[in-house]
Amino acid sequence: MGRTVYIVARDHPELYAYLRERFTRDGEVDVILDRRLVQRRRVNMPRSPERRRTERRARPEADTELQIRSHAIITLSDA
Repeated sequence: MGRTVYIVARDHPELYAYLRERFTRDGEVDVILDRRLVQRRRVNMPRSPERRRTERRARPEADTELQIRSHAIITLSDA
């Protein structure tokens, strides 16, 4: 199968605590609290040309899920 990662929005510590307790003995599940405070890049700021070749976040939909719901669930394959 694969590993499952629950990312919990930082403004829902009670959900984070519940999920940590719920999956404490499940070696295939990780529960993490989203530590990001703000988007690091500013849109309107002048900057040098982009050095990164690709978007570093492989799952931008997780950001949307954290905004809409209080958590995002990501399944990582073994491949």
